[in-house]
Parts: sequence; C-alpha cells; structure tokens
Amino acid sequence: MTFPRTDTANPVPNLESIAKEIGGKLTTGGELVPSGVAIGSQYVEPGFVFIAPQGANHHGLDFLDEALSRGAIALITDRHGDYPIPAIFHSDPRAIAGLVAASVFDSGKVQLFGITGTNGKTSTAIYLQRLLTLLGENAGLVTSHQQLVGTEEFASELTTPEAPKLHQLLHKMHHAGQSQAVIEVSAQAQTRKRIDGLYFSLSGFTNLSRDHLDDYSDMESYLAAKEQLFTTSLSDRAVIVCEDNWGKKLFDRIDIPKVGIGDDLDYQLSFSEGGFSLSGAAEVSMGRDISGPMAKNLALSAVMALESGHAPEKVTDALRQIQLEVPGRLEAVTSAGNVYVDYAHTPAGVEASVGHLLEKHGELVVVLGASGNRDKGKRSEMAEACRGVTKLFVTDQHPRNEEPAAIRQTLLRAAEGAGIATEEVADPAQAFRSAFDFADGGAVLWCGPGALTYREIAGRKEPFDARKIAREVAGE
Repeated sequence: MTFPRTDTANPVPNLESIAKEIGGKLTTGGELVPSGVAIGSQYVEPGFVFIAPQGANHHGLDFLDEALSRGAIALITDRHGDYPIPAIFHSDPRAIAGLVAASVFDSGKVQLFGITGTNGKTSTAIYLQRLLTLLGENAGLVTSHQQLVGTEEFASELTTPEAPKLHQLLHKMHHAGQSQAVIEVSAQAQTRKRIDGLYFSLSGFTNLSRDHLDDYSDMESYLAAKEQLFTTSLSDRAVIVCEDNWGKKLFDRIDIPKVGIGDDLDYQLSFSEGGFSLSGAAEVSMGRDISGPMAKNLALSAVMALESGHAPEKVTDALRQIQLEVPGRLEAVTSAGNVYVDYAHTPAGVEASVGHLLEKHGELVVVLGASGNRDKGKRSEMAEACRGVTKLFVTDQHPRNEEPAAIRQTLLRAAEGAGIATEEVADPAQAFRSAFDFADGGAVLWCGPGALTYREIAGRKEPFDARKIAREVAGE
C-alpha cells in the first residue's frame, strides 16, 4: 500500500528521470510514474517497479511472471532482453535499489536512529523506541523481531529488510504520523546495500564479538562492515559502547561527532543491586530490577535518548515506566521466573546470558543448539561458553542443509573438553522437557530460539515456538 505524495514541489519521478538518475538505459515508457519499488516478486504491488538482480541462488528475472501478475509496470535489471513491460538496464541493480526507492517512496521525512553491533541490537532498538514513545515522540521500529508501523505490527523476515522494503516502511510510517524510526542495522545490511538512500541522525554501537565469519574473512573485516554506518554518508552522530577493544577501536577510528560509554569517556555506566546509573555528560538513574546484558542495552538506549535532545530528568522518568521485557531476549517465560528463553547464538552472547543467570540463580541448566550453514567456527566456542552450568543439553536449532547430528557432535566434543556435563537430545522440545525435569525447579535457559516461531530444516521453515513449548512444559 502506498499513499499519494502531498509534496507537489517534489513529484514522484517517472521512468525517464529514474533512468537518468541512475545512469541506466530505458527501453520505452519514460512517462510512466511508478507507485513503488520492490526487490522480491512477493513484495510487488500494482504500479511498482520490479528490481531484478542476481541473487545467491537465482536471478530476479526467474520471478518476473509473478511480478507481472502482481502488477509490476516496469523492470530494472542487468540482463538485456525483450520484456513485456518497460525496462531500465543497469549493470548492478541492487546497488541502485536504495536510491530509486528513496526517490519513489519519498522516505526522507522520518528521523532515523540506527543500532548496530553483534549482540543486543534488537533489545537496544526496542528499548529506544519505547523510551522515545514515553518521551512523547511517535516512533516506528524495524528489528529482527518486529516492525511497528503506526498501530500495525508485522513479523520480520530479515534483521534489516532489503532497501526498497525499508523505504516503503518509512513511507508508511510517515503517513501514519510517525516522525521518527529506530532501525536495527546488521553488518550484512551495510555490505549488501540494504540501507542505501537512508541517513541516520544518530547511530549506536553495542559491541563486537565472533559472528558471521562465514560472510567476513576475519574480525577486522566484520568490524569494517559495521563501521560503514558511522561515516558521514550514513550518520550524523554516534554513541559507541567501549566496553571491549573492538568498541574502543571503532570509537578511535570514526570521524563523525561521537560520544562514548566507558571509563574516562563521555558517559560512565555503573551497576547497583536492581538497577544502574549513568554519569558524566548527564546524570540518569534506573532503580528497577534489571541487570546483566539487558541493563547494558537499556543504558545505551538511554544515552541515545539523551543525545537526541531529551532532558535527563525526563529520560529518568521514562526509565521508571518502560516495559523491561523484550520477547525472546533473556525472557523469563514462566510466572516462577526460573525458565528463560534467549536468542543468544554467538559465543559472547551465550557467555553473557549464562554468566548473568549463574550469578542470579547460583545454578543453571542450559539447552543449546547451533545453526547449520552459518559460521561453523563459533559452535565450539558457544558450547565452551556454558562453563559453570550444572548440565548442558545439546540439541538441534536450525540445521538448515547440514546434518544435524554432526552439528551436535561439534557442540558435545567442545563441551566435554571444557569439563561440562552434557546430554544429547536431538529433538529440541524433548531436550527442553529433559532439562526442565533435571533442573527440578531450578533455573533453565533455552539458548538460541528466542521469539522465533519456526525452525529452518532442509530449506523449509517448520512451525516451532520455544516460548510456547517452555510454558506448556512448565504447566502454564
């Protein structure tokens, strides 16, 4: 769904002006005015331009018939040919998708806040959107968990959508009366041009630890991907958490105006029993029961609210009211408060969640699986991050196209080598039941599924809701 443009000074561009702007060659139909832009035939609506680049496994043109059936009126592609609709030929359609979408959707009317890092992106983004709302702003949200557009909520398919979809969401937010939006920005979004055509007023960085080394050759390359967000072409200002060497390195390297959270920096973060406080550039206190990684995520969102111009006393008041639970992020899913479902799927993420709950409960039973067709080197480190737990139940997560038993064996060998008591239970629902029974009323952490409602198995997404299963097993 699109809305008519009310800004008559900047009318929707026609195909001729789009071709000229991107340096493409137009076949015919220069006077046609598109209503929107889409990569992915399933997102095409009547009047849209269909952008068809080469994908990992297919070319976009393989889905041209579906795009036509959904109402595409024009095509942008890299393959010359005779097509039934006007076409613009460009050598790299994906590279110009954001530019075209920004122009057609007129998406630059929403003030943007970006969140990147390895762990904590989703929680920080959700917290910031909640804080802004409590502070009187009308803010949308785009994360790996959910998209909030006006009064509507949508499930997410990617952490950061493809550029045309993202611009369309911002277009809808503007027409729903939202003047701000918080966007979770993955490393892949930056290197795969999903945020092209956007400009962030303020961007935040959580941390960096091992992940996605199947996409990036080493940690330096991974940091470089994240670093793109903190350049003058994408962001005006930055808030950087400097609790690890990667954060400190990023803080030292970027040239845009910035503030840091860490010792001897702009903001210092300190924890107390049942809360935290920020000092330095502003004084903010949080006297509620939050600690561990979730407290750090909330603190970053508070600093971003401060740096966006909100007064410290108002931010403190908003922190008193904010909803602390984030679905699937160290979420206590039972009324007894001893069963947790978490999205942690990196070594540092697992270590942080395990460490926090061990400190809180003294003893902990963990259920853990690892995803197939992803960074294989992190699997052993994920298992080793469970040191100190009473028992680790190794199970399946998203095997995708790998042999599940082989993934489990990698986890088991690493855990046993680290002196961790283990049990292998292939079926994840049964693994949780076994862990819950073994814990006998003690704390249980199911690490990996978070708030997802599916598992990826051999190219299919099978329905699976870990939070629902956990509640049922616990008798709730």
